[in-house]
Amino acid sequence: MNDISMLNDSLDPQSPSSARARLKSSERVSDGLRQGRIIWKNLRVRFALIFVELAVILVWTLLVARPYLDMDPQVVPTGREYLHHIHAHHVWTRAQECGLCALWNGSVRGGYPAFVDLQESMLYPPVILATLAWGVVNGSKLALVFSLFLSGVGQWWLGRVLGLGPIARVWTAGMAVVGGHLLGRMEHGIFGLVIAVAACALVLPSLVLLAHTGSRRAAVVFGFVLALVALAGQGYMQMGLALTLPAAMVLIIRGPAPIALVLRRFGFALLLAFLLAAPFLVPLLHFLPQIAKNIDVAFASTQPIAFVPLNLLINDWNFYAVEVMRKLPFPWLYVYYIGWIPVLFALWALRGEFKQQEGRERLFLLVFVLLAFFMASGEPLAWLTRTIRVNWFTEQIAGIRYPTLFTALAVPAILALAGMGVERLLKASWLRLRLTLSVSENGSPLPWQLNLSWLFVIPMIMALLSAWSFNGQWVTNTRLDPGLFRILNSLRTPDLAWVNPPFGEQFWIEPAVRNGLKISIGTQGWVWRDHQPPEALLEAARGGPPAGMTQLKIVDQVPIYKAGAGREYAAVTHANGTRTVCTATGIGGDIDVSCQLLLGGTLTAKENNWSGWRVTVDGKPAQLLSNQWLAVELPTGNHIVQFRYRPWDVPLGLALCLLGVLIAFYNWFRSGSSHQETAA
Repeated sequence: MNDISMLNDSLDPQSPSSARARLKSSERVSDGLRQGRIIWKNLRVRFALIFVELAVILVWTLLVARPYLDMDPQVVPTGREYLHHIHAHHVWTRAQECGLCALWNGSVRGGYPAFVDLQESMLYPPVILATLAWGVVNGSKLALVFSLFLSGVGQWWLGRVLGLGPIARVWTAGMAVVGGHLLGRMEHGIFGLVIAVAACALVLPSLVLLAHTGSRRAAVVFGFVLALVALAGQGYMQMGLALTLPAAMVLIIRGPAPIALVLRRFGFALLLAFLLAAPFLVPLLHFLPQIAKNIDVAFASTQPIAFVPLNLLINDWNFYAVEVMRKLPFPWLYVYYIGWIPVLFALWALRGEFKQQEGRERLFLLVFVLLAFFMASGEPLAWLTRTIRVNWFTEQIAGIRYPTLFTALAVPAILALAGMGVERLLKASWLRLRLTLSVSENGSPLPWQLNLSWLFVIPMIMALLSAWSFNGQWVTNTRLDPGLFRILNSLRTPDLAWVNPPFGEQFWIEPAVRNGLKISIGTQGWVWRDHQPPEALLEAARGGPPAGMTQLKIVDQVPIYKAGAGREYAAVTHANGTRTVCTATGIGGDIDVSCQLLLGGTLTAKENNWSGWRVTVDGKPAQLLSNQWLAVELPTGNHIVQFRYRPWDVPLGLALCLLGVLIAFYNWFRSGSSHQETAA
């Protein structure tokens, strides 16, 4: 009966027990709504703070980089090699013009696969988007601005991961934006190094996050960051990063997440990075045996490790412009100035034990800095070349001619330590003075606390201004001389013949490619092994006539020379030794040749032959001959020959990239905390 009574009471809306149940239910709903409002309010405050901090970093970046916001395409960043380093970005203007033809860069040294360039940043996503939207020159300027901002964001993110407060992390971000590790590279206009150093700024925070949590999401983020670094260009920062990453073991051993789990996630991140960067890595691995570089077994650009850190402290132009302390007189190799103040803050952060998690983080940053300095000295690489005497291995190691560039990797870690030092000082109890200034109305003393730690804001501002004053001298522009384009126009030919602007003057390269010229020599940092560049039909030269050429005219005080017969782009060689010149048109990997032949023979087009080229004669597939150049046999008659570069490695790379994206999404949205994932 009691059970029946209780059931009746619960069904009766007028019963006392039913009212109590409704009241409790209402209270639970009210508590849930109250907690939800509190959580939402906290989230809004948190995101508002993040927005304000990022806005401050962005405003500071725009202030520092404001010369690069000039959208005149005839105004380019100053630096001797700048226009050389962005010429490969025209792969995207070619893609807009002719689609798949852009897979072949036919603008320099006989042509080469567009996606295998070790030095250039044409496959870096921000460069792609900026180039498609604003063109090569203006897009590159905006990519520079974005990279300065990205460097600041990476430093700010590292501060958040390390638990720094807003003041410390925003200050370190500001220092990262104006640090010499970025702006110093613009002394020579090395666009790709700025891009790569900024991309590497994201590695430390994502690495620390992965070591702390061991989660799938952290592994996905780390893999994405490593893929960005791989696509950033130059190769130096990527090599230096690979040599310094072993410092991460300091974080992983006895860290909060199980070591086996973190190592497994680390391996997954490496695999994911390879998949995401496969559109570059697959063609590169295919082409890599063909690449040759200048080597330096002595590593003459390096300094002893005792001298390397001094480049972070010296802001004297004359010091960098002369040979002193084992330097070459090339400032772009050695300018990493951040000043004494951040270094002193960093040293202050190193006080104390290294046992707890915060101590392991400090020890990791210290080991990372020391390892970067050690690698920058070139001593490990020189030891390898002396110890392992294998020609191929020695050539690869000695091809890293400027290991001193690895110094840039140490700067974010030093700034992170500096932020930790600032955080300690801002929270130091011994800097808070308790004073009695007066007596209240009732006769009792009125205490007042003075926080002297805020005085450290003054040297923090001084450090920002000092770095900006010295490193900002290279954030300038140059207007291209109109005479440059008049000279380039004089080098135009009726077909695809190779030409040369004045040799060694690298600012000609991008304007020449922009104007559709094919440059015989160029200024690449690597060459195609055992391949000579095609001879130029026309050449602008200041120092007298090149061999086999005679002066044609003078344009803006620069002589233009022309070669005799034999340097045409496309010609048929007959069995009797005579030649018939053909007409060639096209762009990139789409080349059409028209020939009118009284005798059959071998058609040779002065474009480098490589896996992926196909040929049709009068619409029918034909066999390419084994030759440095594109060559095919032609019978007597009038013919239309079409050469098309359609490689297998780029589609494979894109397919692997798509697979990487799917794997990343799957692991990102897969449920489970890092502890639940331990058994996975």
